[in-house]
Amino acid sequence: MSDRVRVACADHVNRSLWRSTLTGIPSSFLLALILGNSVPLSRRIAFVLLVSGADILLFVASGRYLARRKRGEIIAPHWLCPFSTGMIAAAWGSLAVIGLPGANHVELRAMYMLFVCATSATYVVAAAARRLYFYASQVPLLGLPMVVFLQSSDRPTRLLGFAIPIYFVVMTSLHHDVHNVVISELSLRESNDLANSQLRDANVLLTHQAMRDGLTSLANRAAFVSRLERAVSVARQTRATIGVVYFDLDRFKVVNDSLGHSAGDELLTSIAERAQGALRANDLLARLGGDEFTILLDPLRDDAEAVAVAERVASSFAAPFLIAGRQLNITASIGVATNLNFTDDAEALLSQADAAQYRAKQGGRNRIEVFNIELRAAIQRRLDDENELRSAISGGDITAWYQPEIELATGRIAGAEALARWVHPQRGVLDAGHFVPLAEESGLVIMLDNLTVTNAVEARATLAAAGGADDTFRVWCNVSPNQFLRGAPAERLATLLDRTGCDPNHIGIEITESAIVSDVQAAAREINAARDLGIKVALDDFGTGHSSLTLLRSLPIDKVKIDRTFVSEVTRDARDASIVRAVVTLANDLGLDVTAEGVETVEQAEVLAHLGCRYAQGYLWARALPIDEISRQLRAQHRHAA
Repeated sequence: MSDRVRVACADHVNRSLWRSTLTGIPSSFLLALILGNSVPLSRRIAFVLLVSGADILLFVASGRYLARRKRGEIIAPHWLCPFSTGMIAAAWGSLAVIGLPGANHVELRAMYMLFVCATSATYVVAAAARRLYFYASQVPLLGLPMVVFLQSSDRPTRLLGFAIPIYFVVMTSLHHDVHNVVISELSLRESNDLANSQLRDANVLLTHQAMRDGLTSLANRAAFVSRLERAVSVARQTRATIGVVYFDLDRFKVVNDSLGHSAGDELLTSIAERAQGALRANDLLARLGGDEFTILLDPLRDDAEAVAVAERVASSFAAPFLIAGRQLNITASIGVATNLNFTDDAEALLSQADAAQYRAKQGGRNRIEVFNIELRAAIQRRLDDENELRSAISGGDITAWYQPEIELATGRIAGAEALARWVHPQRGVLDAGHFVPLAEESGLVIMLDNLTVTNAVEARATLAAAGGADDTFRVWCNVSPNQFLRGAPAERLATLLDRTGCDPNHIGIEITESAIVSDVQAAAREINAARDLGIKVALDDFGTGHSSLTLLRSLPIDKVKIDRTFVSEVTRDARDASIVRAVVTLANDLGLDVTAEGVETVEQAEVLAHLGCRYAQGYLWARALPIDEISRQLRAQHRHAA
């Protein structure tokens, strides 16, 4: 039996005995009345006084025990309660000594035994949890009448004396069974309490883990939003000022890409420690995910106090961070928003701080921006633009137009690049630069990619069916980094080609270095999957990244497209001309085609041709055109060739 069950047993017995004492005095008084004049009055009074005194003693002892337990005390076993129990039993048994030996009627002895047996049975239940209490009550209660009755001269009284040990054996057996049931129940209760306690502890731990960021041990998004909602609710009622600081690290991706994710994690942990040291006691720092952090400022006096906290956070990053054995200089773009004059909604307050942070990022990074009326208007315009863009994508207002790709040696149209164009009802035709950045920020870029690629494949299939283009004419489709790494473009293209009946050799995809560099192996698998279908793959904006030459060696591409920044200066800057010549020579050695982008003058086209570049595209020949115009030009080209 465990200590906890032992204490529970003592509690159980004392509660039961404390209640049972309330019946002791009236029962003894009733028995004294029943015996009447057969037992002298003085002896009856002595009997009642003995029972009452012992009853009161047990009532007080049990009451004190229960009061101390209610205060949470753990009480060691003591003699007072068992002694009091024995005293009551002896008091009940005393009547056999002081009153009944001279009684004239056996019926009175039988009546007395009835009361004794009833009292004995009461203790079987009341003392079920502790054997000590049971024997302390049964031995004096039954022993005294048994000794007296066995010494009697009349036969019925002696028979009562012989019946008492039989009754004692029965009561002992009954007590044993009840005792086992009670102990089992208390042990089971202890096990359940222990299991419930462990479950509560586990729930507390899980709740803690669910509300904490696993890397930095800061509050996570759920915990921050919950705390922010409570703070906003209180501030709404008390008209208090609270604020949110939202910051992320400038160029954190460079750390991850160059030093690895473990170094990035180490940096985030260090950032959390420094930022925490810059805060006030009541401020809450949380990591929302990635390199995004938020701070709840509660309470505030004004906007200036919020900006002061943001400045301390920014200053804490001034000293270099020692990460993976290297010193890194890290800055942050920080946005600040308060509930003064603008909002009393938690989600809106967080969004405003995020918008201010985004404005800081746009403004050149390593800045602090405070949300204001102008920024709120800009956010509303952005939301309106996003909704309008979403409607345009789903409503068919955005479609693919095609910029011809020219073979420099012959001047013929060798292919075309599919470019998204928004035919806006008020603003006219908008090129991709007006809405692609918004699509990338709002998560609509994959929908936009799918729409443009679908238009391009369907258009090329239509040209083939109408005989409007020969088999060498290829339509090139841009695939965004998000689409390329997460959208499985090869699989989508396979489905689209099958549905439209378009020849895969009539389609190419263009990808940028940013779509590849974060996971070159995954990019290689996707490129191979596309080339297995018969689709050609071009590396767009070649020369602008940090790993362009490495990518040529690592990836199975078919074409490189020289970025317009080199082409624009090819006639005026000998270094740019040398870069173009080197790219063309390298591509020819690797068996790759080369296309120059952004050609705007005849001089540029002539220099490119002289340097060995085979294809080019740009405003010199045409901007992006609707498919009908491209089809017309191809037919004219075909007639001229004939």
